[in-house]
This record gives sequence, structure tokens and C-alpha cells, in this order.
Amino acid sequence: MQVDEIATVVATEQHGVWLTTTPAGSCNSCQVSGDCGTGIVAKTFTPRQQRFFVSTELKLLPGEQVRIGIAQQGLLLAALLVYLLPLALMLLSVTVLNVFWQVAEIWSLLLAVMAMALGFYLARRYDQRPGQSEQVQILEVLPQLALHRVQPD
Repeated sequence: MQVDEIATVVATEQHGVWLTTTPAGSCNSCQVSGDCGTGIVAKTFTPRQQRFFVSTELKLLPGEQVRIGIAQQGLLLAALLVYLLPLALMLLSVTVLNVFWQVAEIWSLLLAVMAMALGFYLARRYDQRPGQSEQVQILEVLPQLALHRVQPD
């Protein structure tokens, strides 16, 4: 099973293209998003674009839009790594530290932050390993709409 997304070509190389996507927020469709705390937070932290390389033989130009498919298994694994690995390492390190050594809370807190940072680092390293770009496939090239500016007389 795949998750579809619209991406824009930003650069081309000999064996593929660089694509960008902007994650869509779910709080923009609700009518009370201006009064809701979640909507205000979502608008404050605007999503940034994701940039990645996809191997393809298609001849695409910068600015073209494509529909891509992302393997759902890879997406779930990435979510588990980003959310659960840092949390699990943080809890495990604090638990082990407190079971074997009774130390001040500041040292437990420091170790927890370091273990969480290690979890994020490991998740990033896993994401950057060779072969990750094969999980994203270009499904179709979207047609371009030509816009012409009308000059006033």
C-alpha cells in the first residue's frame, strides 16, 4: 500500500531529481481553527518543505509537479523510529541509571536528554542510509497549467 503526495521538481541530476513537498496541516480546514488552541499552534509552527532525491530515468524540468507514492511500511517505520526510539532510549537510560546508581536528579535529567538526542541521531542515520530513496516512486507527471497575463490597454 502507498501514500500519495504531490511534489515539485527543484533540481535535476543525471540519475534522478530533487523533489520538495510541503506537509499539509489538518487544522486549516476546520471553521473554528482561528479560535482553537491547536489551530493557533499549527499556524505558528508553519510546516517546512521536505527535500529529497528520487532516482528516475524520466526527463523532468525544475518547476514540474509529480505525484509520488511512498511505501506505507517505510512511512510507519520512520514514524516509529522518530517518535519511539528517542523515548525508549530516554526511559531505558534513566531506569538503568536509577536501578544501579542512586544519583542526583540533575544527572538523570542530563542522561535522559543525551539518550533522547542519541535516539534522534540514530533515526536520522537510518533515514540517510543507501536505498532509502527507493521507497519513494514517481507515479505520474502532472500536467502544467499555462497562465497568461493579460495586459491592460
